[in-house]
Amino acid sequence: MNKLKSISILVVFIFGITSCSSDSSSKQSAALAGKWQYSQTGTLVDNEEVLTDYEHSAGCTKDYIEILSTNVIKSHEYDTDCSETLKTGTISRSNNTVSITYPGEPAFSGEILELTATKLKVKFVSEDVTDIEVMTRIP
Repeated sequence: MNKLKSISILVVFIFGITSCSSDSSSKQSAALAGKWQYSQTGTLVDNEEVLTDYEHSAGCTKDYIEILSTNVIKSHEYDTDCSETLKTGTISRSNNTVSITYPGEPAFSGEILELTATKLKVKFVSEDVTDIEVMTRIP
């Protein structure tokens, strides 16, 4: 009986992790932890998204963020001479809101618009400016 109970709990746990019956549940079930490369950036104009390809430094490693399961975020950005600037901070998530803090900088929050196994789209609003970042998961 205990073996059957353990298997039932495991099945419920796996189903809960992989279930994606609607857009809102898929935002919750996809993992935020991982490496995310910037692919597009943009804003809202008359409530319409205007996105352009993210401009990486030519010939360099592409800019990306790394989100660890320990609520640590690392931002890897590369200058035109391919030198890396690494910032390490903290990230927390509550439903579809992420809050990010880097030492010596004001904290900021964003709304997860889309989160799948391969795509992360977040909207940040600061005063009158709306910024949308689209990222692709990398290995």
